[in-house]
Amino acid sequence: MVSRAVSAGLGFIGLMFIFRYLGADTYGTISWSLALVATFNCIADLGFNAAHVKRLSEGKDLSDCVSTYLIVKLLLTCAMVVIVLSSLFVWTELMGFKLTDSSTDIIFLFVLYHVFYDVAHLATYTFDARLESFKTQITLVMDPLIRIPLVIFISLNRLDDLTLSYAYVIGGLAMATTGLIILSRKHLKMRKPALFKSYMVFAVPIATISIMSALMGNIDKVTIGFFWSSTDVGYYTGAYRILELLLMIGLAVSTLTFPAFSKMHSEGNLADVRDKTRKAERYISMIAFPAVTLIWVFAPDICMIILGGEEYRVAGDILRFLSVSTLIILLNEIYFSQINAVNRPDLSAKLWVVSLTVNIAFLILLVPPSILGFDLPGLAGEGAALARIFSFGTLLVCTRYVVWKLTKTTMNPRLLLMIPAAIITGLALFGLSLIWPMDRWWDLFGYIALTIAIFGGVLALFGELKREDIDYFLNVINPKEMKDYIVSEMKRK
Repeated sequence: MVSRAVSAGLGFIGLMFIFRYLGADTYGTISWSLALVATFNCIADLGFNAAHVKRLSEGKDLSDCVSTYLIVKLLLTCAMVVIVLSSLFVWTELMGFKLTDSSTDIIFLFVLYHVFYDVAHLATYTFDARLESFKTQITLVMDPLIRIPLVIFISLNRLDDLTLSYAYVIGGLAMATTGLIILSRKHLKMRKPALFKSYMVFAVPIATISIMSALMGNIDKVTIGFFWSSTDVGYYTGAYRILELLLMIGLAVSTLTFPAFSKMHSEGNLADVRDKTRKAERYISMIAFPAVTLIWVFAPDICMIILGGEEYRVAGDILRFLSVSTLIILLNEIYFSQINAVNRPDLSAKLWVVSLTVNIAFLILLVPPSILGFDLPGLAGEGAALARIFSFGTLLVCTRYVVWKLTKTTMNPRLLLMIPAAIITGLALFGLSLIWPMDRWWDLFGYIALTIAIFGGVLALFGELKREDIDYFLNVINPKEMKDYIVSEMKRK
């Protein structure tokens, strides 16, 4: 989570410079191109990332696993590159649709960026399976550490969007290089892909999930760019990036719980799975609810402060709606980890199909101004954000039912106390805003501290926040404990 916070913080800095010096239109062009290529990049996964984590966490030989995963990953990445380039050729040369020279070159660069990202996966998914989280995070954080200073330089000199794309490519190269160097310390022996059949058995059902999740993560931006302008994509993506830190919390939890739950399941220990799920859900809620409350009250002000101008207040409603979908995702992430961990990727695939179907339906209904002569609401970014709420809300309900059938895991009913605590906190913040407007960075940080204090105080009055909870959070972020863990992990071969 510290690594994700650093990445998100660097991302905020880059976001601020791009919006301030290059504008929402440039950021929209970059975001649309990145989303388009990321959608195709699901081909480089097709369930084999999860299969690698699954087999390694079950205790299979490290060299056999890495050898198999390496061959598969290289073949799938090559297939992704060929399909993207072929699709561009068909779209521009055979069908006659035009892209600008700059757009085509940007797409080529983001293909290269994703190639580096896929190479880095060879290392990061290996570390994840072995619960070596620091090695994963030091690899991933190299991208923003290298990219953001370049973004700042490019923004200050007001260079073009093509030059900005090179910053992403260099960051991806740094990430891939770091991961491979750390992985090389394990002195692996390259062998024939002996576990290919075993990987395939797990990956084939989950391949649908890879495709569905890639579409879910990018179809909103692609749809907005198709019916509206790059500026609209920039507003939407800018609001989405503001929520990146919250989303990273869910990703960090699921990254660790999937291999852990997989190991517990292989040992027949479902009681621990249920217990740790409820604990994780409770602590995630303590972080997510106050964050979403703060965003809901001050969304236009937050957009103005972070994106850097009064004109960006218009993204406030997008940020509000996206914060709700983010809350739903966070509450569901820990439960979704269970399904794959108990060897039911087929159920995960079905859940993603349902969610994606709902998402596409609402995107078509809410985003375009019209289709086939029929007038529609034309809500652009706000419509895409609302579509995410309906989509992930459906996924939440269905996932909870499936998990209850699989492991008998039920929600802690006391989590419902988070809702009145959030409402009371929101009303208090709104009242304070009448005498203390949020105009500057220090106002934002002040309100963050106030939100934590008010929300925590209300939970304490409800008897839901106890001394042991505070001690738990303090122990988690204890620098000495973290240093000792990092040292011990890096000594492990």
